[in-house]
Amino acid sequence: MKIRKLRGELQRQIVFAAAFLFVVFITLAATTSGQMLTPVWVEVGPDGAAIARVVVNSASDCPSIQIDGVGVRMALRQPTPPGFRPACELAIPAGARTAKVNGKTLMLPHADPTRIVAFGDTGCRIKGSAIQDCNDPAKWPFAGIAARAASEKPQLMIHVGDYLYRESPCPLASEAFCGGTPAGDNWDAWNADFFTPAANLLEAVPWAFARGNHEDCTRSWRGWFYYLDPRPWSGMCQTYSPPYMIKLGGFEIVMLDSSAVNELFADQDQIIEYTGQLLSLHPENAWLVDHHPFWGFAPTIGPLPPIPISVPLEDAWTRATPRGYSLILSGHIHLFEFVELQNRPKQLVVGDGGTQMSSPIQAALQGMPIRGAITTGAEAEQQFGYTLFTKTKTGWNFTLKNSAGEKLISCEIPGSVSDCKSGAK
Repeated sequence: MKIRKLRGELQRQIVFAAAFLFVVFITLAATTSGQMLTPVWVEVGPDGAAIARVVVNSASDCPSIQIDGVGVRMALRQPTPPGFRPACELAIPAGARTAKVNGKTLMLPHADPTRIVAFGDTGCRIKGSAIQDCNDPAKWPFAGIAARAASEKPQLMIHVGDYLYRESPCPLASEAFCGGTPAGDNWDAWNADFFTPAANLLEAVPWAFARGNHEDCTRSWRGWFYYLDPRPWSGMCQTYSPPYMIKLGGFEIVMLDSSAVNELFADQDQIIEYTGQLLSLHPENAWLVDHHPFWGFAPTIGPLPPIPISVPLEDAWTRATPRGYSLILSGHIHLFEFVELQNRPKQLVVGDGGTQMSSPIQAALQGMPIRGAITTGAEAEQQFGYTLFTKTKTGWNFTLKNSAGEKLISCEIPGSVSDCKSGAK
């Protein structure tokens, strides 16, 4: 009889212990999930190195990553700027085949990617009298564009800069558009303008991040350097970050920080700086990614012709005469532009990711002068969207798609603007 009672008591204790451990496990899992404020994303840095990052609730919340089945805890990225939530990071070893966090597989860089998505200028503009309707997905469509781009199953995402546009508090007269929104270079504004709307795309594909003028040393540099720049963080702002090359198999990207560029004037110090940067790297067949177009056009009001911008970059190119570039990919102008000139790489502007659009360009761009050259062909579109690049036997096809995923224009590299096709043709 006593043995039966002991057995019964032991069974009850075992059941209780199992139930207790189950509750503890579920609680810990729920707590861990709640501690991560963003998905864990993977970005590519110099030489194609992969870095995993995540924003967490507190400094003790850095999760572990299972790399090829071995658990490695992510490290706190320090120092955490005032007003920001902590970020954790881990350099993923070259040759790693799998990486998982809480059972979810991270997307590692792909050697020789064949499907690439690009866009930039994505935040919701709140500055002075320029107020975008952040609550209307048709007027600020970044979340939908990011989700649509994720559905393309790209192997690389390139953001050409300008992430945070909520620079000023929402005016009382515009509360229907932006009432209660955060503003400034802090976690809440970065979360509202970038991390929340980009969440689906962040976890779907590795990213290459360019720095825009909204992330220069007078604006949102803390969030840029702490959260997105792939290199070590010192807590200080750099006016000119050194350029670096991303190599993914035979595919090359040169990342150039143009955040400080004076758009309209030939600043001699900047010309010298960017000439030196262009001379410092020697690609074989690369895309040059930066924020300001080397040869792009800003729309004007009325009958005035569009204005070519980024004078220091144009002059630096003339002085450096760099070789080994097949495409320049930029943003800054809130339009899509495809510009070709003789004996220079083609310029693609993809500043159509969600920020309030620029006025459409009405004038014909062919034959327009740009310092030291004349355009031989150009195309401009004023619609929110993203550009999908698909590798071909001879180069790349790129297709501009709107926020609904509809094709607007399709072109080839190498190829001519005159050969571009409109719509779904």
